[in-house]
Amino acid sequence: MNCISCNTDHNSNFCPNCGEKAGTKKITFRSIVTDSFSSITTMDKGFLFNLKMLFLNPKSITIDYILGKRKGILNPISFLILSVSLYLILEGLLKVPKEIGSESKVPETYMRQVAFTGGLYLHKYFKYFWVLAIIPLGLSTRLLFGKYNFTEHLTINAFILGQATIVGLIAHIILRTNLVFNPFVYAVLLILTFRVFLTNNEGFESFFKSLLVVLFFMIELLAIALGLGLVFV
Repeated sequence: MNCISCNTDHNSNFCPNCGEKAGTKKITFRSIVTDSFSSITTMDKGFLFNLKMLFLNPKSITIDYILGKRKGILNPISFLILSVSLYLILEGLLKVPKEIGSESKVPETYMRQVAFTGGLYLHKYFKYFWVLAIIPLGLSTRLLFGKYNFTEHLTINAFILGQATIVGLIAHIILRTNLVFNPFVYAVLLILTFRVFLTNNEGFESFFKSLLVVLFFMIELLAIALGLGLVFV
């Protein structure tokens, strides 16, 4: 058969010249839906594969991805964005109020106005804020654990934050607590950070550093909220 991309003659499942898959079917509405759905629902690749591996062996999936072993693994940024999207859809279905308050209810003291305004902006642009939260989280893990470069830390934390978001989504059904204030989210961040960065014979040290990562992350989120409040108050 001839490769559809480079016209190389071959009898393999993939073209030896360009890597194009052999026997690619014509695109139809059904094929688009099927491929999209399978990338999310199959346990052997995609979204559910990420969920499964991040529960069972988070260090394996994150390190494999960094090392280039990415077969079946959903891109961590896509994983995080999809997790946040699912959370926002659920929040909307449960009819969680979108507005924190009105201008007439803004606190009178300056610092309370700053905190209120910062919280208002974070709530309004939450989907962007939570995805970009991998930056302060990455700064924390890079500072305390080192080893990888900053981009690799962002990659690792996209996995971690995406998984924590899904757990927060499940907890939200019961507690109706905002993701930022959900204790289960930070518990998952702690556990996954510890399991990913755990090294031999350094269990206590790794746990202590993981605890500091979560603490620093919470402080950074608070600083971002206050910073926004100072700018827009």
